[in-house]
Amino acid sequence: MFESDGLPLYLKIKHVILQRILSCTYTDRLPGELILADEFNVARGTIKQAIDSLVSGGMVYREQGKGTFINRDALLKHYADLPDVLVAFNAPQPVQIEVLSLLPTMADHEVATRMGLEVGSQLMRLERRMQQGDRVVGHTLSWLNGRFYSDLSHIDDESTLYSQLREAFGYSPTQAQERFLPVVSDARLARLLNIEPGQALFRIERVARNPDDVVLEYSVTHVKDAALSLQIAASQNVADAHWNCKILPG
Repeated sequence: MFESDGLPLYLKIKHVILQRILSCTYTDRLPGELILADEFNVARGTIKQAIDSLVSGGMVYREQGKGTFINRDALLKHYADLPDVLVAFNAPQPVQIEVLSLLPTMADHEVATRMGLEVGSQLMRLERRMQQGDRVVGHTLSWLNGRFYSDLSHIDDESTLYSQLREAFGYSPTQAQERFLPVVSDARLARLLNIEPGQALFRIERVARNPDDVVLEYSVTHVKDAALSLQIAASQNVADAHWNCKILPG
């Protein structure tokens, strides 16, 4: 099951268990040590070492005679949320996000294709507006995978979408890809953003997944008076001469 790379076996098993916790394969408690020992084909003592390491890190805790449970507070602290948008607005005022609607819907062809779902799959459709004072500066439509978020009944304006999903359901997207496109506003966007048709905008498409590569969210955001500023650190790998790039916080 595990390649030989010099890392102790119990640490490799600890990493697998941790990834299962983060991806919500284990949502409340871990399987018993004997069950895990049988699955990984190792001695029970090796499983105990792996779990002891998770206990010492605070990710799980033991209750005598009951089992090993996931520490939800530690799990929530493990995540760093991706902001709702990755652009900077030209005006200095803070940006507030207002929820306009949250409704159940079904995936049409375009959304189903983006999310890797069947047409007609159950979704939650979230519409939000970004404002700086009285000025509307952005509009977002998000489609959330109904298989995971069908019971979603409320999103507020006070915190990020992902933090609210995680607090309500225990999990949220952990990886995302975004595409930034310069576009001009049509009549519909002009009405939403209180601008004239033909004004330049940024269109931002986001596809966000869980650790198992299942799409949890597809969103389309249009913003005005905004700029994208990235710092990219590039370094060459001596072994294969390939370049590795990393985006740094602005």
